[in-house]
Amino acid sequence: MSTARCGAIAALAMAGWSAGRAQPIITPPPPDVLVMVRFHTPLTYEAALARLDEYYDAQIGRKVTAAFPEIAPKQHYDLWHDVWVAFEPEAAGMTVTLKRPAGAATGTLLAKTWILNLSGRMDAPLPLTFQELPPMRVVEADVYGSGRDLARAFQGDASMKPLPTWEHAGVVVSASPMVSITLARGGLHGVHHVTVAAESVPMAKQLLARLQQALQKPGIYAVYSEEAEMDLEIAEMAKGKADVVGAGSSQAIYIPMVDPKLIEAKLREDPEMKKKLGSAQGQYDVRYRIDKPYRKVVVSWTALRGYVPASGAYEGESPLGQAVVTAPKMQPQGGGNLTARVKVEPLKPGAYRIALAGEGAGGEAAKIDERTYWFDGKTFEER
Repeated sequence: MSTARCGAIAALAMAGWSAGRAQPIITPPPPDVLVMVRFHTPLTYEAALARLDEYYDAQIGRKVTAAFPEIAPKQHYDLWHDVWVAFEPEAAGMTVTLKRPAGAATGTLLAKTWILNLSGRMDAPLPLTFQELPPMRVVEADVYGSGRDLARAFQGDASMKPLPTWEHAGVVVSASPMVSITLARGGLHGVHHVTVAAESVPMAKQLLARLQQALQKPGIYAVYSEEAEMDLEIAEMAKGKADVVGAGSSQAIYIPMVDPKLIEAKLREDPEMKKKLGSAQGQYDVRYRIDKPYRKVVVSWTALRGYVPASGAYEGESPLGQAVVTAPKMQPQGGGNLTARVKVEPLKPGAYRIALAGEGAGGEAAKIDERTYWFDGKTFEER
């Protein structure tokens, strides 16, 4: 028998063996749904809020007004677990309706568990009867903008309520129609990720377009530390290399897990990386937009000493430096933002005021924007 014929027979045999092996069963992700429950409770509206106040205080150390704000008359939003709750007072007690989106990311079981926890605090009769309604529709995008920008974009709509949040850079919700817009921290160069959930795809797209249009106005839209960005990039590179090594191992060959910190230290020792890290130290960038030509644009930095986040009060100011951009090129509508870089002493965590001003062809000065940012040592968020 020829070598080629033997090889062909072996290949067919291997193919048949592979086909006969038990293949792993891949469970598809659960479908997106809107989980809803409705029940009657003997509690009054005020008594239910008092119960929930104790619950939030014990679980996350926050008052009910912060964790469970009212977004419409007797309609609230649970910021901890993203649950819409509506109260309908009756002659004796009231009817309570809870709704929460669920899908592959959170899972229907988890959504039901959170709803059950809230319902139990309001004397809901057990067992609860859950309904699975058509899902909310979601669109997402990366944007340059802050939580305040998000709030400003919808300030003319009485149904859209901006909510102070400890988990996101910004949140705006509506009770009717049901809408949730969240701005997530993260991303390089001050980028935020926005997620819009609404009752229909056209509505979600319309809300996203409204936000994006608002972010085209002249102003400051992001601030970041080049050194912190480099640190993040190095950490992600190290994790990626560690994951590749782990994925290349098999059950037959044992390859010990590689600590990403060791890879990160190795990357930092590279001469080219050391040079980049050195040049990034004390370098801070501001992403901004203008809507008219200027002879120059000036971005001024000021440290606010003794800043109190809750009130915005501070004890004094210390000028830090300026970035001057000569004849900045106007970006087209929908185009990317411009960047102004400043070199100062490495900043400590605290509050900083950043002012954007322009100088026209005739020397006339124009104030474009001014914002206060809190720097935690890694990222800047507008206050």
